[in-house]
Amino acid sequence: MAQRSLAWTELRVGILVLFSFFLLALAIFYIGGEGGGFFAPKYTVTAFFRNANNLKSGGEVQLEGVTIGNVTDVIISRQSDPNKAVEATLKLEKKYQNIIRTDSPVNIKTIGLLGDKFVEIGRGTEAGQVVQEGGTLQGTEEGDIQRIIQGTDDIVANLEVLSDKITKMAERVDRGEGTLGKFLTDSAIYDNANLVVKEANLLVKDARTGRGTIGKFMSDDELYRRTNEIAQRVDTLITKIESGNGTAGKLINDPSVYNKADALIAKFDAIADRVDRGEGTLGKLLKDEALHNEVRNTVARLNALAESIENGTGTVGKFIKDPTLYNTANQASSEILKLLYDFRQDPKKYLTINFRLF
Repeated sequence: MAQRSLAWTELRVGILVLFSFFLLALAIFYIGGEGGGFFAPKYTVTAFFRNANNLKSGGEVQLEGVTIGNVTDVIISRQSDPNKAVEATLKLEKKYQNIIRTDSPVNIKTIGLLGDKFVEIGRGTEAGQVVQEGGTLQGTEEGDIQRIIQGTDDIVANLEVLSDKITKMAERVDRGEGTLGKFLTDSAIYDNANLVVKEANLLVKDARTGRGTIGKFMSDDELYRRTNEIAQRVDTLITKIESGNGTAGKLINDPSVYNKADALIAKFDAIADRVDRGEGTLGKLLKDEALHNEVRNTVARLNALAESIENGTGTVGKFIKDPTLYNTANQASSEILKLLYDFRQDPKKYLTINFRLF
């Protein structure tokens, strides 16, 4: 009887130990990240990445910060596309399937600065399609600490190059080379600037004391008084014009000037109408074809007369073209000159009158 009681006691202890191990395994399973429990329905999705970035099996899969699954496998893909170089198998809870779509962003991120890697999935839009069992997602690259360090190295290298250039530039400036170097080292620039400041001070002093044109312009009240008088005269002139006094005032205010101008324009309009109808001398001159023909014939005759004169035809033509008349006149003038010369030499010869009877 004692042996039977001891066996039953040992059996109960064994059952208790087994049940405790089961509870411990279940607790470990929940703590390991299976948020939906062991019995929650799940489905498998494949995500492609350009680089695994040290992602390992068992890593968490989060949807907007909530753990919805785990990474079951990470392998090198057989596809030639460089964006699909790494293939990660994701086991996700099925209740989130409607949120995960073909346009959902997928990234490999780090927990902390140097922590474990996990896969983060973003919410898809209505334009994307729901990813079914065995579907695929295309991941995008996220900056990791290695790339940050490499980028920092590049920045440091660029800063070193920039520092060398700045050092060389400072050496050139210190030697007085270039515009900036001469500006900082050449005393002539300072001397010229000092002279300019002195001249400016003298100019301001002369202006304050009333010397020169600018000084008189600023300090002499005569210019102000004249300007004020001119303004008063202009104001008086404008007042007279507005009141209708003087020629300008009557020209602006007296309606008779406008009436006369309107009547004159009306007369010119009437004259223009008469001329346009061909009435009067001017109208006939502009409209009558006979007068035009007569003028054209007259011009033709004048042209013919000028042509005949040019050819030496007729009296006028011969008078202009024939040298005989010129020669005769030349000889006559010579004879007249001789006669005048003889007359001066012996006037009695020509003034003596002889009377003879028989």
